[in-house]
Amino acid sequence: MAGHGSSRRSRSAWWRRAAPAALASLWLLRGGPALAQDENDPLEPFNRAVFQVNYFLDRVLLKPIAILYRDATPQVVRTGITNFLANLSTPVVLANAILQGNAKESELTLGRFMLNTILGAGGFVDVGGMVGMPDRRSEDFGQTLAVYGVGSGPYLMLPLLGPSNPRDAVGRVVDLAFDPLFFLAPAPVTYGRFGVQTVNTREQNIENFEELERSSLDLYAAVRTLARQLRANEIRNGAPAPLEDIYNEDVYKLDETGEPGRPAKPPAPQGNGKR
Repeated sequence: MAGHGSSRRSRSAWWRRAAPAALASLWLLRGGPALAQDENDPLEPFNRAVFQVNYFLDRVLLKPIAILYRDATPQVVRTGITNFLANLSTPVVLANAILQGNAKESELTLGRFMLNTILGAGGFVDVGGMVGMPDRRSEDFGQTLAVYGVGSGPYLMLPLLGPSNPRDAVGRVVDLAFDPLFFLAPAPVTYGRFGVQTVNTREQNIENFEELERSSLDLYAAVRTLARQLRANEIRNGAPAPLEDIYNEDVYKLDETGEPGRPAKPPAPQGNGKR
């Protein structure tokens, strides 16, 4: 009886954490297919307002903490923390690699996890990288949905979490089910892990974001474009983008005027030059 009660409490705790995000994401997906505006950002006024709040919190809180974290810890420690956090995310990466039917990636992910956990002090040392394994890939359920043809839906700027879309927002919720620590670890540990991961990522991108701020006339639009490009690259696993995606048209189907949409006519036959 005690075990059943503990199980019910665990499921109840998981639902209290995940339900609000799940319901909100499903509501957005419901409205997604009917929305098609410039830059696929029909909620732009709302998104810009959320972006301003996020940006304010970054300026007054997150960036100063990230700078303090950098100043207080040597690079070797920060690298170890990055490795450890990546090792903790292995169950989510592995589950999605399997769902995507990527046997090679699944094998590499599991092998790296075992090497780093056993020989790398629980993941603080990336032994897999030291022995020549390929760079880690980040797989999540949003990418899995994309692999099976689910569209991203409209652009979303989530409070605290940043750029997203309905597909990836739903993916975040589903990924919780693949993460054993979400169920096994106490809530303070879960929140602490999220906090450390956020600060660690922000520290790695201090200069990158400063350069984006300096070079952008519209920071919101620049972040939106960059977020989409990075996400598309993750979904392609780093493969080059198709030409039609780069130029927004099928470059292999141009008529003689250069207009897309109709096959180009073959050149007219030429004479042999004799008169």
